[in-house]
Amino acid sequence: MASRLAPVIRCLTLNQCRRSSPTLSQIKVGSKKYSTTVREENVLVSPFTDVEIPDLPFANYVFDSQEKYGGHTALVDGMTGVSYTHDEVRSLCMKLGSALTRLDITQGDRVAIVLPNCPEFAFTFMGGVSIGACVTTINCTYTAEEIAHQLANSGASAVVTNKVLLPKIKDASKIYKSIRHIIVSGHAEENLISMENLLKDDGKAFPQNVQINPAKDVAVLPYSSGTTGLPKGVMLTHRNLVANLQQVQHPGISCAIPTSDTYQEVYLGILPFFHIYGMIPCLAYSLCSGGRIVTLPTFDPKVFISSMKKYKVTFLHTVPPIINFMTHNEHVQRDLLSLTHHVTCGAAPVGATLIFEFFKKFGDEISFQEGFGMTESSPVTHLTPKNNLVAGSTGLLIPNTEAKIVDINTGQSMGPDEGEGELCVRGPQVMKGYYRNEDATKNTIDKDGWLHTGDIARMDENENIFIVDRLKELIKVKGLQVAPAELEDLIRKHPDVADVAVIGLPDVRAGEVPRAYVVPVPGSSITDQAIAEFVEREVAPHKKLTGGVHFTDCIPKSATGKILRRELKAAALA
Repeated sequence: MASRLAPVIRCLTLNQCRRSSPTLSQIKVGSKKYSTTVREENVLVSPFTDVEIPDLPFANYVFDSQEKYGGHTALVDGMTGVSYTHDEVRSLCMKLGSALTRLDITQGDRVAIVLPNCPEFAFTFMGGVSIGACVTTINCTYTAEEIAHQLANSGASAVVTNKVLLPKIKDASKIYKSIRHIIVSGHAEENLISMENLLKDDGKAFPQNVQINPAKDVAVLPYSSGTTGLPKGVMLTHRNLVANLQQVQHPGISCAIPTSDTYQEVYLGILPFFHIYGMIPCLAYSLCSGGRIVTLPTFDPKVFISSMKKYKVTFLHTVPPIINFMTHNEHVQRDLLSLTHHVTCGAAPVGATLIFEFFKKFGDEISFQEGFGMTESSPVTHLTPKNNLVAGSTGLLIPNTEAKIVDINTGQSMGPDEGEGELCVRGPQVMKGYYRNEDATKNTIDKDGWLHTGDIARMDENENIFIVDRLKELIKVKGLQVAPAELEDLIRKHPDVADVAVIGLPDVRAGEVPRAYVVPVPGSSITDQAIAEFVEREVAPHKKLTGGVHFTDCIPKSATGKILRRELKAAALA
């Protein structure tokens, strides 16, 4: 139905929305007070009323919502133009669930998705979850070795991929040999399973007696390095996901215009669906709210610009590098966002300067939202409320959520203007724990249910929270996580390396880039280029040592042997 909307109807609706958007003069940096309630000393609770969280399995929650929007377009393959209505998406997901059941994939089994953004990702994601299977999503730029590691750690029994990525999956399956099924989208080889054939299933094998406990059963298993260390499986239950979708739809937070007979939001699915940001706030939110999401497999500047215009995108999810691209690229004109009434940015801090530059170019009629979240919180905990952008702040706590800032030396909660400490959050969206890693779980979620984010924050006198640094060691490259420990373990394997430390350095385009500090073996003539090429052969593109390789006599460490990354970073930025 949405594809038949007259442009004048859409523009009138957007103009009505824009009249309540803030002007540049209304956008403040840390000066807008909100009425947060304090229940315990220095513990903040959301200023918004709590929302009811339905006791439903995740797929039921999404499918039940889709019934209201049956004839509206739900998914569009941005590369081919092929589209599916909400009714068709729900039907195809259940057909795939039936087909997976015929392959003896049952409740609790892990199904891995190694796909770029495409409609088939959505079918597999929702189809797998609907039968009680646990879906683990894998970055499709990973090497075969990295894919094999996640397959093995998650215990996956089936992999869904496409013909382009198939060679890597075959190599990964030689390392991890417990994969029972490889399902391929796009003309599978004779000895493999065709996604197209599975989607033709009659649906009769869809299990009718699956008993899912929303609070306990894990729906998805994305991987995160958490506050430190190697990537770990994050157990997100059905309730975690349903809770977060309910929370971000609160009318005081959501900037999406409700779907009706005369209007439908059009989202651009440019953020990778394997990442929690692309998976839940983008893909799942669009499906359960009756939106239309156009999938793009990767960020290509020309395709991005043409797709924004061709599909008349109204609501755009971004990360800082995309904001930077739109703001500073000469090929992006002001009219690119002529039909876009709202932009959300997450995954890493944007910075007040870039926000002001963005508004200067595109005008202040567009509403802009920042937020805070992490894989371990499904992901959202903070969002800028409607018409109250405090540039540089994480926004407000979303409903049903608490937060506190803890002094890293004393463990005491801190009040406004009392200094910097670790941000901790608590709510129904917080993960069940890390898969097969009790120690990491206990180090991240304390006995009172507080999730320690590893981010250093401060709170001003008006109770606005600002992220100022990261206690955790993660490097974020274009919103994607890079664990220093993972790169260090790899570099240490080089015979000419005696010791190594990896840090993240600020970068205008990528947010951060990894840099390695290497202590060479005495007498070695190893070069920085050789180290960089050694790493490049083994990792995904975003993990390359784009920040360079520097040789040093020693790595600064604490008395307990921990690398003092802050010292290296301070020296690099001096």
